[in-house]
Amino acid sequence: MNNSIDQNEKNYLCNTVEFLVPFTKTLVDLLSSSTIKEWMLLRELKNLHINNASLSDGTINTTTEVKDFSVSILYVGIRNFILTIRGMNHYNGFCIIVTNKGIVVNDNSADSPTEEAKLLKKDFLGNYKSPYLITDAFLKFRNQGR
Repeated sequence: MNNSIDQNEKNYLCNTVEFLVPFTKTLVDLLSSSTIKEWMLLRELKNLHINNASLSDGTINTTTEVKDFSVSILYVGIRNFILTIRGMNHYNGFCIIVTNKGIVVNDNSADSPTEEAKLLKKDFLGNYKSPYLITDAFLKFRNQGR
């Protein structure tokens, strides 16, 4: 891909960021809550279309595809979790890893990362650090699963 991206690619990237930032923030807020119960967390994950989460001995474990991302959660108690969001296909190489200790965002976590993964990392970090309102893209996903 050359350095200039066309308007459709810009719109796709913008829509992805408008989904991914509030999606990630919502998951981190849920997993970081000191008051949430496991059953409530499972319910909230279902509201985010993460339907295959299993609870065993106080541990919640799930891996599912959401849009163009693989989302993995290992939750082993209050404020003790690992959240991984990996780009697939279009965003291959993009990866967010969040724990109760912090966040790492990469754009080269695949053998052949895409140029879009680099652009997504830049835009994600530019928006994740600032206050970010719930977007139409995120609300559409939450309501319709798309």
